[in-house]
Amino acid sequence: MDYFRILKRGAVAAATSYRLILVMWLTALMMVLLVALPLKSILKGVFDRSLATERMLDGFDAGLAGDMGQSFGYLIGAASFGGLLLILAGFLLFTFFAGGLFTRFTIAWGDLNVASFMKASARNFLPFLMLALLMTLIIFAWTALIIGVPVGIVAAVTEGSIMGSRLMLIPFIIWALGMPVWLLVTDHSRRWMAATGSGKIFRAMGAGFKALRRGFLRSYSTMVTLFIVNVLFFGAALWIATFSVPERGGLIFLFFLATQALFILRLFLKAWRYATVSELALIQA
Repeated sequence: MDYFRILKRGAVAAATSYRLILVMWLTALMMVLLVALPLKSILKGVFDRSLATERMLDGFDAGLAGDMGQSFGYLIGAASFGGLLLILAGFLLFTFFAGGLFTRFTIAWGDLNVASFMKASARNFLPFLMLALLMTLIIFAWTALIIGVPVGIVAAVTEGSIMGSRLMLIPFIIWALGMPVWLLVTDHSRRWMAATGSGKIFRAMGAGFKALRRGFLRSYSTMVTLFIVNVLFFGAALWIATFSVPERGGLIFLFFLATQALFILRLFLKAWRYATVSELALIQA
């Protein structure tokens, strides 16, 4: 079936791009370290020569905030700023790399060396960034319309009844069923931009919607599969990060290696999605 062949060819294309995935991983790791190392120095200054670390091994102690005084405020501020900085930098970084990946899966027959990958990423960065911002606004509006408005109405009418709780599930289901459509439009638009070299955002979106109309069921079922795989992976990674954190010793290093392996797998899943959408476009053409 085309369905399985497309997924298989997308996975193979992503796997053969392992050098590019490793470049993305190393770049992201350095970005994280630039934030984590200064934060580590702050943590060391706050907790050094105190019993705070031993008290926190049994869980977060709210009394520590008062014991630390002004240092606790510095710690929370630094952690919040660092987290926001990582989110923004991650968004920009992977928007940058998306241009190189779509070039790899569209017009670069065979493998793409690292220098060409970075050049393609830089060439497509601004158009991809504008498209990403526009699609983010569209998805935000979709979320507010499908989830925010109905949930607010149901909560006001049912006043917390069991029936109201069940009705609130319906908007979330509709939202989840609609997300693969927006992902397909976004990825087909980016694929068109990488293939044509054009930076025209609205023409790219038009091409994305046009590609969606051709073979919709095949495209939708393929994206739903990738969407479910990513959700399951995210849930498993979150469980590991929440319940498998070691306290000290060599297990911390092993935990670090495990999280990096999960992150590389996450990059593979992203590349698999891009490659699969590119395969869909080839079949539709």
